Amino acid sequence: MRRREMLRTLVLITVAGGAAGCGSRPVVRVAAVWSGWELTRFRKVIAGFPGGGTWHVEVLSAGNDLPALIGNQVAATAAPDIAMVSQPSLINAEHGQLVPLKPSPGTPREWERLLTFDGQVYGAWFKTAHKSLVWYRPDLLETVPQTWEDWVSTCRTLAAAGHPPLSIGAADGWVLADWFANALLAVDPATYQGLITETVSWRHPNVATALGRLAEIWSIPGAFPGGPDRALVTQYDESVIDVFRHGNAAMVAGADFYFPIIKLYGSPAAAARWFRFPAAAGEQRPLVVGGDAAVLLEPGSPGGRKLIEWLTAPKAASIWAGQGGFLSLDPQVNDYPAGMSMLAEDVRGGNVTFGLSDQLGKRLSGADGRGSWKIFKDFFAAVAGRPSAVGEAIPRAVDAFDRARRGQP
Repeated sequence: MRRREMLRTLVLITVAGGAAGCGSRPVVRVAAVWSGWELTRFRKVIAGFPGGGTWHVEVLSAGNDLPALIGNQVAATAAPDIAMVSQPSLINAEHGQLVPLKPSPGTPREWERLLTFDGQVYGAWFKTAHKSLVWYRPDLLETVPQTWEDWVSTCRTLAAAGHPPLSIGAADGWVLADWFANALLAVDPATYQGLITETVSWRHPNVATALGRLAEIWSIPGAFPGGPDRALVTQYDESVIDVFRHGNAAMVAGADFYFPIIKLYGSPAAAARWFRFPAAAGEQRPLVVGGDAAVLLEPGSPGGRKLIEWLTAPKAASIWAGQGGFLSLDPQVNDYPAGMSMLAEDVRGGNVTFGLSDQLGKRLSGADGRGSWKIFKDFFAAVAGRPSAVGEAIPRAVDAFDRARRGQP
């Protein structure tokens, strides 16, 4: 059975099994990418839906198969009413399957623009993310680096002393893609945007410059606990635990949604702090963001509309925001853990630079970004702990990106 056929079967089974206990209430189905603690938090938000007495809400965890679920017709009795989508490029590609929505009150114009196609708004932002952070243990990192040069120097010093400076979840390709997004955005915002819109070639010199910047820090011998091979099988949540539970490294670069993992698994002695992803001297610090938007699938059920209205209201956001790992675009939401409110302000204000791994065109990455993630993982494997390999690895990665964009193997 093919993957997409398996997905359709899974959805049918899930809905059939869940709908039996909903009585006479109409069912509203929500497909989301989350699993684990994020799915648990989302279910708590759904539990607060005031329309729960009118509609029975089913939450389906579609994971990375969400694009297939949206882009392919399934039986009408199993199709979701709402999908939580983290890729504006997917919404653009599939907006013919979606119902236009009214603009959400208070949503900054830059964020609304990401969901607007042919003059219509096709989604409502529920959750956003700050993806330009480096989390660290103050007992293992005495001085916070202010620039890229400071950071590289700090990592070299720690590694030379036998203390790995960084943990990285290289098993998750999007982690490496976020590193690249931050590096390139600091080097040249215009090239960054050009890659998203496919108006700039991957052979642009600044692509190689950004890859070289990553290689500068990834190639430091002893940079990662257990070495590069272990990093390649470490998932993002495990990299957080590596730092804040076990103290195997001093830092981990990641998003605001790393905080609940730190809170859940961190040692009481390892108080978490963060600094912004560094830029080189004279550059502007990057701000890469992400987010999850609620979209209403055709034909647009009344229950689906009501649920989206609830999900974009401050009361719904506050249910999750207080636990961390959630940032709202609504300035009325202020129930964040200490230090998180300023991250929400960062995300709301200024120019919105959505994560490159979330926005790459289908020709390069596929709907879920896996193609580009593989290239980043291959590049990491080539340079991690191996300074002598950098010179050959950079042009090889550039060539792989360029061929992928042109649809070549």
